[in-house]
Amino acid sequence: MLSNIIAIPTGSLIALVGAGGKTTTMFTLASELARQGLRVVTTTTTNLYIPRQGETDTMIVSPETPALIEMVSSAWQQHQRVTVAARFIEGGKISGLQPDQPYALLTRSGADIVIVEADGARHSMIKAPAEYEPVVPPQTNIALLLASAAAINRPLSAEIAHRPERIAAVLGTKPGDILTPGLIATLMTSEQGAMKRIPPSARVYLLLTHTTEESTTMIRELAELVKRSGREMSVLCSPWPGEWSFVD
Repeated sequence: MLSNIIAIPTGSLIALVGAGGKTTTMFTLASELARQGLRVVTTTTTNLYIPRQGETDTMIVSPETPALIEMVSSAWQQHQRVTVAARFIEGGKISGLQPDQPYALLTRSGADIVIVEADGARHSMIKAPAEYEPVVPPQTNIALLLASAAAINRPLSAEIAHRPERIAAVLGTKPGDILTPGLIATLMTSEQGAMKRIPPSARVYLLLTHTTEESTTMIRELAELVKRSGREMSVLCSPWPGEWSFVD
């Protein structure tokens, strides 16, 4: 489990950015931590589909920080996992919090851990952020950068990428070019790519989802290129939710 192989101390504010499984990773991690007896808030600073049954214990919705703190504080009497949002919006979604609210919940509601989905990707495998993205809380101390390994060595297109034109701009490529391990490593370590707005003091992990035996060599090449970039970043991979390992 992810919570068993990376250090997540009490008091952590975790932000997830990128593509390829942020929502699943957030709720799976929250469940792992809750089983360890920790009180976990899951939330977003963008938009999120209303959690499905089993993904959270209860949901609290209010745009006001004092009301959220009061309701979350009371919820711990019965629950270990609490999902928080500002309001309900169309399309079966909830609208997220302001960037300063997750830290207020962490420090004032009795939460042990707050996990924030800080980026949107519309179920794509890979992305580069738009000008206004991601919305990472400034107090974030653990950053999880996600991408699907299924994007490696695929042509850059809207079929696999959210905002492929932004990826092309960051990498200096064009639509249709092959997303080699080297290009993806560059995207994930770039200040205009996955590292955009990640606080300098945060511990950073690159999480590659949807891995297969066939992708092992490519993933190792990508991880080696990340190491050579000089970024302080550990690389992990997962064939399916909840099962992670470090890439050697």
